[in-house]
Amino acid sequence: MTDERNWASAGTPYVLAILRILYGILWLQQAKWKVPPDFGMASNGGLFYWTQEMAKYSVLPPHRFFVESVVLPNFLLFAWLTLLTELFIGFSHLLGVLGRLGALVALGMSANLLVGLIRHPSEWPWSFVMLLGYALIFLSAHPGRILGLDGWLSRRLRELALAGRSWARYLGFLT
Repeated sequence: MTDERNWASAGTPYVLAILRILYGILWLQQAKWKVPPDFGMASNGGLFYWTQEMAKYSVLPPHRFFVESVVLPNFLLFAWLTLLTELFIGFSHLLGVLGRLGALVALGMSANLLVGLIRHPSEWPWSFVMLLGYALIFLSAHPGRILGLDGWLSRRLRELALAGRSWARYLGFLT
């Protein structure tokens, strides 16, 4: 029994790494349909359509107000921010670089999707809960230190912190 438990826990970091990579691919795949330069404004489709749907179905009135009053009037700015944010989340998780920062950003994006689209009739609400759950798991761990660039980066930052560079200690938290 003890051997089985040790073997299972030894494999956990690799399972986490595989899930992290798949989560990154998911975010990159979702960024693919957010197409510049107009992000669906001309056809009333794509990201523009879903942003309008978020304004209709948001469960929180302040969120709805923000989408209607700030996001939609400045749609192209927010569309670019959305695309770049999702690309950051995707590459962060795929490459395992700044994994905790990527997870924190994913947590925010997932919460926005949850609040804005959980009541949408053609969405499966649990998908947003799972996006949040994975972000919380990756935020609570060091997801990029196995099969990711954070393994190398965290060792280098630890050396710099030991050499007296206090900023390296704080940056190391994000890996």
